Amino acid sequence: MHALPLSDLAHVLTSLPAPCQLRLQRDDDDDFAAALYRSTRDDLRQMPAEPAVIEQLIAMQQRMQSHGYRQAYPHAAYLVLQHGDTPIGRLILDRQGEVLHLVDIAILPAAQGQGAGSAVLRGLQAQAGAQQCRIHLAVNKSNTAARALYQRLGFRLRGENEVQEQLEWKAP
Repeated sequence: MHALPLSDLAHVLTSLPAPCQLRLQRDDDDDFAAALYRSTRDDLRQMPAEPAVIEQLIAMQQRMQSHGYRQAYPHAAYLVLQHGDTPIGRLILDRQGEVLHLVDIAILPAAQGQGAGSAVLRGLQAQAGAQQCRIHLAVNKSNTAARALYQRLGFRLRGENEVQEQLEWKAP
């Protein structure tokens, strides 16, 4: 494995609709990362428990996810998707040989459906195609909107378990 230089993401960076941009995640993005993670965990917020307990559980799950990603993908690029100066999402990418692994992509609910996620994915596809790479990702089966987007963009099923589908895209 090797680190994924930001220069390898040129197609992604140039494909974003103005005023969206990607930048490397910084230490001062921790609060945003926590808020973004919380926004993806409606499943936990629906549990029959005290709100404080649920918030502790969400924080614990975020720490476990972050630790797991850093263990499994030590050379991954952590990127923040911004609309102007406002962070709206995050992307974690890892390149392993001929596979560009989209470890995680998350966009705040208020920013979804506005084209930024599609543009990021199309940019990744352009980059992967130019480098003759495949893109791998996993998506929760319950995330019907993301699954539909991936299908529209040509991702195909390469495996599944009870919770997730593993998808692949390769240039035609």
